[in-house]
Amino acid sequence: MNGLFGFILIIFGVISAVSPQSVWYISVGWKFKDAEPSDAALAMHRITGVIGVIVGIILIVSSCSSGFVSTKWEKQFQERIEAGEVTNISFDYNRISITAEERDMLVRMMKEAALTRFDLGTSYGYSGSGVMTFQDGEEVKLILFGPSGGIELHPSDVNHAYRIESTELESWIRTNIINWD
Repeated sequence: MNGLFGFILIIFGVISAVSPQSVWYISVGWKFKDAEPSDAALAMHRITGVIGVIVGIILIVSSCSSGFVSTKWEKQFQERIEAGEVTNISFDYNRISITAEERDMLVRMMKEAALTRFDLGTSYGYSGSGVMTFQDGEEVKLILFGPSGGIELHPSDVNHAYRIESTELESWIRTNIINWD
């Protein structure tokens, strides 16, 4: 969405920078008969147009780069799961500890599952949480049945989350962690 807004801002900025008299007329001049814009008004519209173009470019670049960071994080997560780098999975719900065999089974389920990215927005609430720890000490927060309705990964360095698309994983957590029957 930032990319689209940036593109629109660039268009209006270019029009304002190239033809400040037209922008002045559309914004103010139509109200007055036989009025002419001052040099200061034209300079203001030209400067505002240049600023609009710069901000538009920044929005487009930032929207592209955040998609790259997202894809990079997802790919790195999948590679780390495949490499067997998960050392621990713990759940805060009723302080349940899982065995190494259960951890390996959960990791297998995550390997087989697709990740679906979603924006966090302003919705909160969940049934429980947990932490997945990797060999290098990095941790990824797990949210159990949060805003997406499923098991979610909440990386600390990006502004969105991922739903782990696995009914098998969701069923196992409902049965063994949350104890929903």
